Amino acid sequence: MKLKIFAALLGMLLLIACHNNMDSIENTSVSVADTISSSTVSTTNFSSSIDPPYNIDFAHTFPEAFAECFSNDYEVTRTSYLIGRGTEFENEVTVISSKEKGASFYIVAGVHGDEEAAWRAGELLKKVKIKAGTLYILAPANRQGATANPLSRYVTGYLDLNRNFPGNEHGNLAQMMAHSIYEDIKRVDPTFVLDLHEARPEEETRDFLGSSLIFTDLGEKTDLLMQIISETQQGTLCSESFNYFSPAPNGSINKTVSLELAIPTITVETFRGYLMETRVSDQLGMVGRFLIEYEML
Repeated sequence: MKLKIFAALLGMLLLIACHNNMDSIENTSVSVADTISSSTVSTTNFSSSIDPPYNIDFAHTFPEAFAECFSNDYEVTRTSYLIGRGTEFENEVTVISSKEKGASFYIVAGVHGDEEAAWRAGELLKKVKIKAGTLYILAPANRQGATANPLSRYVTGYLDLNRNFPGNEHGNLAQMMAHSIYEDIKRVDPTFVLDLHEARPEEETRDFLGSSLIFTDLGEKTDLLMQIISETQQGTLCSESFNYFSPAPNGSINKTVSLELAIPTITVETFRGYLMETRVSDQLGMVGRFLIEYEML
């Protein structure tokens, strides 16, 4: 009871702090994680370099190697379907269904193609087994950026997929991709959307996000966010304390789905300066925590 009251008070503080006219966390971000604890995002082991080299054979690796919560063996059905069929942005959504009824989660991983741990985690999630409900996984969401050499944040040129939602079926490539993703989420109408990303070190035009959760409007699910942030600070979830920010940028999948479809959406950010193993483990651990909350694991 005390925890719920505490979380509610924190939620009120957050709503006061987050102004409706805040256009983008790239220019202005709100952090109130220090109202939960004096601990904020760790500044240790941070460097200006990103994406340390790794030696992981993801094709032959399973999610339980990174997150123990996925080690249970449940009976599931795996299917898939295409969005943007027949176009240059055609992509595949994997569907994992249990015989037991339950919640539905739509996971969008790698809207920015150079955020590799995000979409690697998404691809690993295609191998999980759940005990109830349905899991939809789109990874990598930005297939063009994830297959470019070098990997690219953008769809093409400087077209940012995550600034073009809800998209336009007759627009530029980023707008058409955003439209196909948005319309599929609208069709599925999931219980929750998780948007997997990664954060770079602070730059002139971007605030440093580090390991963090981003939301726009969670409604009654704000208590869950507070609980999960608290667990990271207590050391029982993920490799370090997570911060949180709100709202998400204009044109982002987070803000658009939250406000236009009224579907709770959280963006998970891991820091690209850490080892790939750590980043993937934190991505999967965070997804697993949400699925456990909804009794899907």
